[in-house]
Amino acid sequence: MNIGSLKMDLEQDKVIGIVGGMGPQSGLTLFNHILNLTKAKYDQEHFSVVLMSFPKHIEDRTSFLDGLTIVNPAINIVHIIHKLESAGAKVVGMACNTSYVPGIYDVILTELGKKGSKIKLLHMPIETCKYIIDNCKSARTIGVMNTNGSYKSNLYNNLLSQHAFNVITPDVDFQNEVIHKLIYDSNIGLKANPNFITEDAKVLYWKAIAYFKDRKADVIILGCTELSVLAADDFADDIIIIDSMLILAKALIKEVTSEN
Repeated sequence: MNIGSLKMDLEQDKVIGIVGGMGPQSGLTLFNHILNLTKAKYDQEHFSVVLMSFPKHIEDRTSFLDGLTIVNPAINIVHIIHKLESAGAKVVGMACNTSYVPGIYDVILTELGKKGSKIKLLHMPIETCKYIIDNCKSARTIGVMNTNGSYKSNLYNNLLSQHAFNVITPDVDFQNEVIHKLIYDSNIGLKANPNFITEDAKVLYWKAIAYFKDRKADVIILGCTELSVLAADDFADDIIIIDSMLILAKALIKEVTSEN
């Protein structure tokens, strides 16, 4: 194979791009999901993936949505997507559910349009809802665990309601003291401990699972990518637990293996 044909092969490759850094462990988890879902016997049978993680350049999504910073994280996310596209990415996934809240996501789409980007940006919450519709036929009541940014914006609630699902929304105190604390607490939270899960975090996680179970949820969505380290797409005591990051990985693989 000469250099010219090698360059052509690289240009035609359907490269997967990952916007990481939100938090840093999430991008790695998404990449690992892609690796684990790939049926490959040799290195060369794996998908081409570019992961870019620039955490200090992306403002916290919930802080922006709460008005604690005026800098929209969408701006630098767009710069990173542009870098991914320059590196050959054809389809991109953002490893952060809160980045899909309209106040951030709509700006990303607008700015990509201005740049003339041809990238296909997959929408993790939409893909997750599609998965439930296609694979959880009897499910009607859905519980959602997410950050305060997604919670206050009704990100998943709005999508699920469009398909007549009954969405269980925790009260504000439970959301703050259990679910958001599990993710953001500076001592025990998942963001503060990327290399291990504290026992206190595990207690909060199972407290949240019990909350939705007590309210007769059929499905619980792990709607924050930090939660992916705690559980995967699985069954627990007759409740289906859906890891949104695993669904995004499946959608990215489906996109690059399609004939279109």
